[in-house]
Amino acid sequence: MERTDGRRVWLGITYTVPAKPSRARVYIWRKLKELGAEYYHGMAMVPQSPRIQESVKKLAARIRELGAEVSVLEIRFVDPADEEKVVAQFRRQAENDFRELFLDFARLYEELGEPLDGDEDRQRIFRRRYGKVKNRDFFHVTEEPDFSASLTQLAEDIRLSGGFPQLLDDIQLSTGELYRQFVALFSEK
Repeated sequence: MERTDGRRVWLGITYTVPAKPSRARVYIWRKLKELGAEYYHGMAMVPQSPRIQESVKKLAARIRELGAEVSVLEIRFVDPADEEKVVAQFRRQAENDFRELFLDFARLYEELGEPLDGDEDRQRIFRRRYGKVKNRDFFHVTEEPDFSASLTQLAEDIRLSGGFPQLLDDIQLSTGELYRQFVALFSEK
């Protein structure tokens, strides 16, 4: 994220797509989500960085090829409180992405009844997903997670959904072990 005069610079992406066929609109929405864009007052936004700017430039060219109109703007917030709302939205999304990945890992662990040690294909899938989540984590929420709160929330979600009774017991009995296995999967090799 580049800063000018101590202020963060954002890229705003606005676009107009014909209503039909809907495939162009869905394609654009998916690509913006892959970049990690969040919508704020109807505009897709991402923190500016050289990598993101290049990706947005390529996406804008592709949007035009689809027959849609697109504009990319550099934005700086005048009111820091407005910017903090957007940052909070990005943080919540990164936390949700990370939590969803962990929940999928926990479901698979519960299904298999053991770690993924020998399953290279599933490990590769989880590593790819983790890389995508990490790339969209612009404000580095996964580097300082509150493990106990995340696990407590996961256990509560599982309890409320009525699913994974064994996993719920595992989390309550061994709070950190499942998470340690999860983190070990993504350690640099």
